[in-house]
Amino acid sequence: MLNTKRAGRIEPEPLEAVEGDYADDDEYLGYAEGFEIHHATCPDCGQSIALVADEEFLPQHALCLTPWNPFGLTVCAGTGRPASDALPTLGFASDEAQELEPVVHLALPQGLDWRTQPFSHVGGPGSRPVRTPAPAVLPQMRQHAQAA
Repeated sequence: MLNTKRAGRIEPEPLEAVEGDYADDDEYLGYAEGFEIHHATCPDCGQSIALVADEEFLPQHALCLTPWNPFGLTVCAGTGRPASDALPTLGFASDEAQELEPVVHLALPQGLDWRTQPFSHVGGPGSRPVRTPAPAVLPQMRQHAQAA
């Protein structure tokens, strides 16, 4: 009978790198400069929201009901409202004076690493567990548990 198993392991041939029409990093920054971003305030929750110039509706954004429970987020009722209903953000009176490079909008400050930052709710009132007195155990229940 013939042996159908291969005698040795055959390594796949290495693939050659294909030179594509990929843009350099400088070109990506050029694309980012094409976006006009302005800030508006949501009329329902009062949060400042960054809007791209051609957005007609407010984007979906979260509403944190209490700063001591950041995991209880809900979607704000202002999501989907027309952008014309949004209030202008205070402090951004002149668009030319506040225009920053797109990289500044998208990056953290140089000395800030998001992985080393504590949660925002740690250390304030309500951040430590509340002690509650233990419920009193009735003597009848103890006797029943011992009999079993």
